[in-house]
Amino acid sequence: MAARAIPYTADDRRLGWLWRDPWLFAAFAVCLGAVVAPLWASDLLPFMDLPQHLAVVRVLHSMGDSWYGVAHYHAIDLSRTQYLLYYFAVDALAYLMPLEAANRVVLSLYAVGLPLSLLAYLRAHRRDPALALLSVPLVYNTFLFMGFANYVAAFPLLFWALALLQRSLDQFSWRRLLGLTLVTLALFYSHAQAFVLYGVLAGLTVLLGAQGWHPRHWWRQALHITPSLAMLAVWMSRSLILAGQAEWQAGHGGRNVTDTQVRFEPLLDRLTQIPQQILQAYPDESDERVLCALLTILGLALLLRRGDVAQGVGTRGWLRAQVPRFLFAVTLAAYVLSPISYKWIWPISWRLVPLVVLLGIGAVGWQRLPRRGLLLILPATLLALSASALHVQKARAFTKEAGAIREVVAKAQPGRKLMSLIYQAGSGVVGNAPYLHFGQYYVVDRGGMATFSFANFPQSPVVYPTEGGPPTLPARWEWTPEKFRFQEHGLWYDYFLIRDGGPLDPRDPFASDRDAVELVVRDGQWALYKRKAAFAGRP
Repeated sequence: MAARAIPYTADDRRLGWLWRDPWLFAAFAVCLGAVVAPLWASDLLPFMDLPQHLAVVRVLHSMGDSWYGVAHYHAIDLSRTQYLLYYFAVDALAYLMPLEAANRVVLSLYAVGLPLSLLAYLRAHRRDPALALLSVPLVYNTFLFMGFANYVAAFPLLFWALALLQRSLDQFSWRRLLGLTLVTLALFYSHAQAFVLYGVLAGLTVLLGAQGWHPRHWWRQALHITPSLAMLAVWMSRSLILAGQAEWQAGHGGRNVTDTQVRFEPLLDRLTQIPQQILQAYPDESDERVLCALLTILGLALLLRRGDVAQGVGTRGWLRAQVPRFLFAVTLAAYVLSPISYKWIWPISWRLVPLVVLLGIGAVGWQRLPRRGLLLILPATLLALSASALHVQKARAFTKEAGAIREVVAKAQPGRKLMSLIYQAGSGVVGNAPYLHFGQYYVVDRGGMATFSFANFPQSPVVYPTEGGPPTLPARWEWTPEKFRFQEHGLWYDYFLIRDGGPLDPRDPFASDRDAVELVVRDGQWALYKRKAAFAGRP
């Protein structure tokens, strides 16, 4: 583990270089195993929006299955959203394994892909690849726990695209251009915001990272983004992203309850909330300790480094060497200047924070780091193992806290209509509101439909039919179950799933309409009611 020069090059056509760095090879093997473990350690994952995504895949996967009966209540519209890659990947794997196992495989590919893609990015820009180990704790970032699966799945694609672009600028080949084009298309179909950011960063990379300013040095490489831009134009023309207020409110069956206003948050709030948008997973301080340890390792490495990253000859060579720092600066500026929300898109600015940090790691460079193994590789590996153990422990505790949700929804007949009333969406184990969308486990396990559903919103490829769909509910229904009135909102539904304080603190949402429902089962904080046939509403 002695100090050594770091002659990193961009040539990684083979991974032989990693064999020649045995400490780093061993560290990556350990860290990649550790980062996947929490995804398979428990029956339920504590990611808030995840039940909604699983329900979307269930509808896509089982439209032709009469037992699930999802076709009675849903339609598929692929023209107005580009949130397709994640759903299609899980759907395809679900033909080989259970749906939730397929989802864990895709999440595992994200978890492994993020450190490896950052490694490729660092190598392309002649940075120390060991820095990629620092991305392992950031796999379980705030937005993964919020359940933004489509968005975080775009992270590895973003860094692989940037790495391939720089390599193509260094040494062009049509084969490499084809690979870059395909990765960029995959990035677009993962998440539009990540793709737009890539477009900005790719333009900057082309201008500064090419062999010269003249278009002959970069015009072929720039072609890779043309198909994705064409798909972006098609999506924007067919979606409601550019719709005015009247068209927006009327679109999607009148279910769009937000306005078209662009909203900004105060700059001071934006800056003080940065740590929360990096890693905010648990109500205790365990995630903060992980973040502090990560920053300490990075800070010590920066303090003890010797010399800056190797630079090329002349002004052009200097600019090429500084590309990662320009990309970091531009992304940080985008975070500061972008709005917090527009229409249904939230939180626009906050979502950039993990990418700012990852690009910040990529901006680091040195000629030499003394005792690199002891100062960077070993502590980064130990931190990855510690973070993994923490997430495994919390995931298992969350599953225990969640109780018998799957057994409760199994008491409902398949293919029916369920409304969830989540009076206690919070958890004592994880942050956010992880139980908010647990009603969608009915769709995952039993089919039919469940409200509240992302089918209300334009980002979903699964929609309600224009006729015969559920009645429109008040704004922010999922957050305000106390607004429920059986005669006004409940006649259309067959079942009602409730999460409250349990037998010692139950909720009674039916009031004077108690004769209209019967209790099917109560288990802990979960209760399932069935509407009696005599009180049927619209079919």
